[in-house]
Amino acid sequence: MQTALVIAAVALVLVLLQPSLAQADAATERYAPAQLLVAQRFLEHARAAAALGEPGKAGVLAWQASLDARLAWRMTESEHLRAEALEVGHAARALASRLGGERQAHLDR
Repeated sequence: MQTALVIAAVALVLVLLQPSLAQADAATERYAPAQLLVAQRFLEHARAAAALGEPGKAGVLAWQASLDARLAWRMTESEHLRAEALEVGHAARALASRLGGERQAHLDR
């Protein structure tokens, strides 16, 4: 009996919270383009650091770009923004992977 009451109470809370959760999603959606821009900037800085021969810094920046791209993807339902976020994320992970290989090659010398 108590279990049924708990389940009913949880269901009621979820029903009551549903409109506010939808509003939170709309608020989050609004910031997805800015989050994607942050990811793109981190990727640009990672590429610049790699070009300057700073693999450690470039790796950290690439990791951050990948994280921000994933956040941007989760923040939106827009197919266009999600495609861009995937592209940035893949490029960042590829750069980080390449840098990891370069660091290992440098250590093997």
